[in-house]
Amino acid sequence: MNFILVVIDSLRKDHIGAYGNDWIKTPNLDEFSKESVRFDRAYPEIMPTIPFRRSLLTGKRVFPCKNWQPMLSSYPYTMLNTIGLAGVPGWTPLLPDETPMAETFSSYGYETVLVTDVLHQFYPSMNFHRGYHSWNWIRGQEWDTLMTNLISDPPDSKQYFTDRTDKGHQKVWELGRYLLNTDFRQSEEDYFAPQVFRTAVKWLEQNHNKEPFFMCIDSFDPHEPWDPPQYYRDMYNPGYDGKEALMPIYTNKASGYLDAEELKHMRALYAGEVTMVDYWFGNFMRKVKQLGLEKNSVIVVVTDHGHQLGEKDFTGKIAYGLMPCLLDLGLFIRHPEGKGAGESVDAFVYNHDILPTVCNLLGEKIPEGVEGEDLWPLAERKRDKIRDYVDTIFKDYLWIRDDNWAMVSRINKTETELFDLKKDPEYLKDVAAENPDVVEKMWELLYEDVGGEIPYYNIAVPLLDKRE
Repeated sequence: MNFILVVIDSLRKDHIGAYGNDWIKTPNLDEFSKESVRFDRAYPEIMPTIPFRRSLLTGKRVFPCKNWQPMLSSYPYTMLNTIGLAGVPGWTPLLPDETPMAETFSSYGYETVLVTDVLHQFYPSMNFHRGYHSWNWIRGQEWDTLMTNLISDPPDSKQYFTDRTDKGHQKVWELGRYLLNTDFRQSEEDYFAPQVFRTAVKWLEQNHNKEPFFMCIDSFDPHEPWDPPQYYRDMYNPGYDGKEALMPIYTNKASGYLDAEELKHMRALYAGEVTMVDYWFGNFMRKVKQLGLEKNSVIVVVTDHGHQLGEKDFTGKIAYGLMPCLLDLGLFIRHPEGKGAGESVDAFVYNHDILPTVCNLLGEKIPEGVEGEDLWPLAERKRDKIRDYVDTIFKDYLWIRDDNWAMVSRINKTETELFDLKKDPEYLKDVAAENPDVVEKMWELLYEDVGGEIPYYNIAVPLLDKRE
């Protein structure tokens, strides 16, 4: 059998219809869910983009990053240092002693291909294309250094920020780079998600007979900035004539730069981008079925994290604002024989469980050293759970939850918050002071999971640290 892995960046679980959303239109993901096993409590073992993909692709945990060293002084590409990403634990190149999926499946005789527009994987020395027989990088996302100038005047990014936004903010510069890279667009097909899924379709048309194959499609959208064509925006907030805030400021004071209508429209922009990604994912799945590949391919769709859109006045991906909108993942596994179609699993699962699960479904050996668990016994109802709790790290903030409680804290045990999930599933009321015994228990579980003390990282990351 073949293996197709689709990773969708920054897609909130609660914006997928299959998980109960009745506002955002995601008909293709919803249809895919009906054909798949849906996992309702899937989480990243580490965040954000690059750390998540390291554990996803290797099947090994990255948290607690005991051997991690920040690349602030030695990393040759200064852009990472400017943005601050080189100070995020787990944000490193794919290391020589790590074996990614592509190398594993290549060694098993699979044709391997990567199609992605996630620029971080292609910084010098990052090596996330290792093991692929062919790889396709769609250029231009975020601050990609694709374009330097245009014949005409460069686009003005300041027009897309509200009057209460500091026009010297890092995000203004970022959007300027993005607008420069995308000024050529003439139709929807020129947007990034369409380019990614169309490129994947072309590869299938040309190579579908090269079986078995492993295809990884990694779509950066619906990552910000959110600039879908106007007809997608009008699906969610028609008639709006205010500021088009395409790019969120990473802050815990969203009301300081957005009024209620501007925030509503920002959410509509994000929703429009989600629907556009869903449409082109559907286009890809139509080609899969046209070629008959749905009958002999295991297909997995997973998101890497969500995004804060005004919850508790946060916008962005703020490390000290860990909450469901950021942490909850969408995860679907489609069996080619339809096994488990339409079923849901409520057990705690991680992103690094995907590799061993797929290896077992394909009848391949699970690579040595893989730490994830095979999830398929959950789908077959042979097990009702794998673990009693889950945890993660984002910069120097930790999160852990079980069935009853969720705790968020800095590694040094400051800024600790505790939430009663039975009464407060949205993390609105901190009850740590009233439940010190529960807080201590959660720390004990963390130490048990990571095998001792957790290294303390206190490195300035401009876009993830700044408190208003």
